Amino acid sequence: MNTENLDQKNIKQKTKQAKMEFIFTSPHKILTTEGVKKTLSNEGLDTSEFIISVKSHLKKLKENGHENPIAIGSIPFDINQKTEFFIPNSSTFSEHFSDGTETQEIDSTKLISLSQVTGEQHFKGAVNKALSLSKNTQLDKVVLSRAIDVQTSGTLNAQRMARVLYQQNPSAYVFSIPQSNGSTLVGASPELLVKKQGNQVSSNPLAGSRKRTAIATQNDALSDELWSCTKDRFEHKLVADAVYQHLQPFCSEINNPEAPSIIETSAMIHLSTKIDGTLTSENTSALDLAYALHPTPAICGTPANLAKATIQHLEGYERAQFCGAVGWMDSQGNGEWVVTIRCGVIQQNAIRLYAGAGIVEGSDPAAEFNETEAKLNTMLSALGFNAANETQQSAQTMVLS
Repeated sequence: MNTENLDQKNIKQKTKQAKMEFIFTSPHKILTTEGVKKTLSNEGLDTSEFIISVKSHLKKLKENGHENPIAIGSIPFDINQKTEFFIPNSSTFSEHFSDGTETQEIDSTKLISLSQVTGEQHFKGAVNKALSLSKNTQLDKVVLSRAIDVQTSGTLNAQRMARVLYQQNPSAYVFSIPQSNGSTLVGASPELLVKKQGNQVSSNPLAGSRKRTAIATQNDALSDELWSCTKDRFEHKLVADAVYQHLQPFCSEINNPEAPSIIETSAMIHLSTKIDGTLTSENTSALDLAYALHPTPAICGTPANLAKATIQHLEGYERAQFCGAVGWMDSQGNGEWVVTIRCGVIQQNAIRLYAGAGIVEGSDPAAEFNETEAKLNTMLSALGFNAANETQQSAQTMVLS
């Protein structure tokens, strides 16, 4: 490549970064950013070196007069894969979107095709193999997932989709995180991996689910059944205990409820445990804690190494950012990171959507597949589709006129 072409490429890259806008919402706060001042990559660095690099860049910016710079981005499921965080030109925390666009109409694009990446039979077969492994190895739990590819008639607008997700899922953590390859990670996660503010830390692991209905009395009955289910309580305890054990070394005090509670999202009912603690040192950053916790048994399994190997062997596709973590951290180490679920990756007029289910002794392949169908509806609803039934019509590809 000659110098002129290289200069043009650099100009295009800088122009694209200048336009990159990030969104991250939590129940009482909306973070929006504009442009990119600096891109931070983990290439050539181990995890601890990368964390130090992020902290160092934020500290230097603050020393140079920036009030409270932040880094925002996503951690992939496999932390050894390429990770990029972005320091934006400007960032704003507010109670509402600054442009007044909390309410958005669903995009008018039409569904052209919907294809399953691995198919229903593949997923059910993987569940059966995982159940066999759990009987013959030390595998207590593994989270198996599937993906679907959706193509639409027009280019998908990630920011509009994030606002629709915010409207439909006001209690979720909604995010729109552009990537340097031109794609955008967008979703509405119900699960807080970790929040750090001063010396206070909190996490809210979820595991054990039922599909929510439109009838309150039915949801009450489903909640009661879920809370009493031995299989789901066992699955949830594995997750909550792991989060507690990984947070405890950082804390002088920590609260771990003995029993889970119930939370509802727009599509699902979950077992939930809220864990809160006081950090021994305020110098422990949100990013330190996020990497210490990731991946939790909620999106991987336990034991972690055996679960990871099982996932790589059985799933049949690359998770990439799915089941990672997405969030932000400021120059004081405060921040929020959530588990990257109920999400998709947009590339122009295509989006890949993901959903997973925890497999433990007693899991039923058909029920686990139906759970993933229900979870996919969070993102499909934001697109204006409800394809939980449509995906069952074809094991591979469906094209709509």
